[in-house]
Amino acid sequence: MRTMNAPAERLIRHGVVRFEGFLPAGEARALYEAVLAHEGAFVPSRTHDENPDIRRSLVLDPPPALVAPVVTRVRAAMPQVLAAIRLPEVVVGTIEAQVTASNDEAFFGIHTDAGYGANDLRHLTYVYYLHGEPKGFAGGELRVYDDVLRNQRLARGPTFQAIEPAHNTIVFFWARAMHEVRPVRVPSGAFRDSRFTVNGWVNKA
Repeated sequence: MRTMNAPAERLIRHGVVRFEGFLPAGEARALYEAVLAHEGAFVPSRTHDENPDIRRSLVLDPPPALVAPVVTRVRAAMPQVLAAIRLPEVVVGTIEAQVTASNDEAFFGIHTDAGYGANDLRHLTYVYYLHGEPKGFAGGELRVYDDVLRNQRLARGPTFQAIEPAHNTIVFFWARAMHEVRPVRVPSGAFRDSRFTVNGWVNKA
């Protein structure tokens, strides 16, 4: 009796593109102050399946003018990002944006941003980091998980790329890649000491 070997697994590491100094320093500082001025408009975050155990943070549906400096540069960066990220070329459509404030004990469990319902057009996820000086929080690392190709299907692997939330830095990655935000610690509990992001999605046209 002959035993057939199990098919080999192949690890797939998703491309992550990172830019430091994404905005001019003065614009980044002005954006941080503008975000603080909207503190009263932030609401508790939600997930598409309404699971309260996977996410804890505050989010803002921003007026377009607030996030325009980031969104404009995200669109301008697309040729460079798409060439570097090892994904099929797409025609870029709308670019979504929200602002997230992660205060003490905030986190976002392992999830994907695309592949279901109205979110199927999302091609890339981007996360732009900003915070006060001196930095008032610890933690909040972004983990983008590798996949394992098994029986022609992708499954989340045990390994990942880790990205620290550095002020005025942006990262891009495939919207279907599994990722998470590790717990944040804000000793002061002050809103201004939160881990802030302008985060969103680049959609296919």
